[in-house]
Amino acid sequence: MNKKGRNRGVVLSVAAVLAAGALAAGCNNQDTSGAKKGAEAQQTEPKRGSITVSIYDRNNIPPEEGNWDKNRWTEWVNKHGPVDVKYVPVPRWESLQKFNALFASAAAPDLILEYDTNYRNQWYAQKLLMPLDELIDKHSTIYKELMSKVPLLKKLGTKDDGKLYEIGRVTPLTTNHAIYIREDWLQKLKLEAPKTTEELLQVAKAFANRDPDGNGKKDTFGVNLSGNGFTIMNHMFGHGLNDWDIQGDRVVHEWDRLKASVAFQKTLFDAGSVDKDFLTDKNGEKAKQDFLSGKLGMYLHQGLSSSDYDTFKKNNPEGNIAILPLPKSEFGQFSPVLGAPVQMVAAVNAKAADPKAVIRYIDFMVKPENAIVIKNGLEGVHWRKGSNGCPQKIDPEKNKKEVYTADLNMLSSEVLFGKCAFGDSMENPSATDKALSELNSQAKKAYISKERPVPALNATTLPLLPDALSIVVKNVEKQIGTGVVRGDIWMKAIVNGPGFTADQALSEAKAVWEQAGGAKVDEFYAKWYAGNKNALFLLDDLYAFDEQIQQFNRGRTDP
Repeated sequence: MNKKGRNRGVVLSVAAVLAAGALAAGCNNQDTSGAKKGAEAQQTEPKRGSITVSIYDRNNIPPEEGNWDKNRWTEWVNKHGPVDVKYVPVPRWESLQKFNALFASAAAPDLILEYDTNYRNQWYAQKLLMPLDELIDKHSTIYKELMSKVPLLKKLGTKDDGKLYEIGRVTPLTTNHAIYIREDWLQKLKLEAPKTTEELLQVAKAFANRDPDGNGKKDTFGVNLSGNGFTIMNHMFGHGLNDWDIQGDRVVHEWDRLKASVAFQKTLFDAGSVDKDFLTDKNGEKAKQDFLSGKLGMYLHQGLSSSDYDTFKKNNPEGNIAILPLPKSEFGQFSPVLGAPVQMVAAVNAKAADPKAVIRYIDFMVKPENAIVIKNGLEGVHWRKGSNGCPQKIDPEKNKKEVYTADLNMLSSEVLFGKCAFGDSMENPSATDKALSELNSQAKKAYISKERPVPALNATTLPLLPDALSIVVKNVEKQIGTGVVRGDIWMKAIVNGPGFTADQALSEAKAVWEQAGGAKVDEFYAKWYAGNKNALFLLDDLYAFDEQIQQFNRGRTDP
C-alpha cells in the first residue's frame, strides 16, 4: 500500500474510534457515573492483584489533600479499579535519574509512565522492559480495541525485535510548549511583538533595561533560558528534540542550526537580558516564579495552570499575557514542541510480578468513563453535565484544590471523549478559564500550522540504535548533549563571554563526536531513512492525521 493509502486507512480507523468514543465517554448526554458500574464489573476478575505504578511528582498536591501515597484520587482508583495500586512518585524533571536508581535497586515500579522516548529506549536496550503482545491479546479488552482502531499505536510501540513494548494514547494534536509575552510591557515601552529573532533580542533588552514594571529598579529579565527555554530557543532555529533531521530528502546530523541557536542565546546572555544564574535553575522553577511575580517579560514554558494564572494576576493586576509565535530565524519560521496525536507514554517492568494485573489497570485507566472522572473529578461534586453533554465545573476554586490529576491520567486517549475532546466546551467559564481558553486558542493558531512546522524528525520516529552505537551517544551525552539534555560544551559557549564562542563550541563538539565514533551513528540513521522513508509517519502525515481528526469533529469524515 502506498503512503497515501496507508494514511487514509489510519485516519478512517481514527474516525471510527471517535464515533465509538463519543458514546462510550458519555459526551452525548449519557450518565458518566457509569464509571462505578464499569469498575465494579471489572472487579469480577478472579484475582484482584497488586501492582506499583510510577507517577510524576510536581509538588502540586495541596498538603491537606495528602500525597501520592494517599489522596482522594489514589483512594478512588483503588476503590473502583480492578487491582490494588501503590504509586511511586518520580520527580518530573529528574525522572531518568530516579528511574535508573529504582532499576538499580530492583525497586522499579511494575508500570512505568514516562514521556521521554529516549529514556524508554535505554531501558529496552538494557532488557528492563517486558514484551506485551501476548498479554494484551489475552488479557486486554479496552486497549486492545483501541490498538485495532489506531494501528499506529502498535507500530510506534514495537521495537526492533518485532515485539510490542510500549503503551500509547491518542489525542487531538495539541500545543505543548509556548512563549508567553507581557503584552502590557510591550504597550508601555511602545514596542511591537517581535517577529524575528533579531527583534526578539531587542525586545528582551528593553524588558531587562527599561524598567517595564515601573518600580525604578533594574530587576527584570527579558526571557528565560532555563526550564523549557533551551528547547524552545532551538526550535526557533529549526533544531528539534534530537540532533538529526531531514534536509534535502536525506537525514543529516544538524549541527549548524544548534550552533545558531546557541550563538543567539549567548547574545541574549551577554546583553544582560537573561538571568545570569540560569544554569542553576535546573527545573525552571526560578524562571516560573520570576514570571508569576512580574519580573520576566517572555516566558518559554509549557501550559499555564489556573493556579499559575491566578498567582500572576494577583501579583500583576494590570498584567496582560499573550502568546508569541516563534520568531523567524535565518532558517525559517517554526513551531515549538507539539503534543503528538499518537504518543507512547508507558512500559511494563520486565520483573513485574503480576503483569496480568498491570494490563487490567491499563484498561481501567484507558476506559473513557473512568478517564473522564480522573480528568474532571466526580460528577455532582466537581462538575455537572452541560447542555452540550460535556463536563462543566461547578466550583472552579474547589477544583483547583481537589483535581490535580493530569499526571494520573497519562494513559487517557482523549479522542475517546468524542466532541468533548475538541475546542472549548465550557459553559459560563470563570474569568480565569476564559483567559486560559483565549491563550490556548492563540497557541493553536500560532503553533499548529504546516506553514510553521515543527522539525521533521523526533525521537519517536527515529529507530532504536544498536547497542554499540547507543553507547557512543551515551558516552558523549554530558559533553555535547542529546535531545533535550544540555551539553556542557554548548552551555560553556553561552556563559563564557568572548573567551569561548559558538563557533569554537561547534568545532569542539564535532571533535568529541568524531572521536567517540559518531560518524557511524550518522551513517546508521542515513541508511535507515533511505531504506524506510516511504513507510514512515513523517511531518506531512502528522498534519494530515490531525486535519482528518478535526474534520471528523466538524462532521466531515471523508478524507
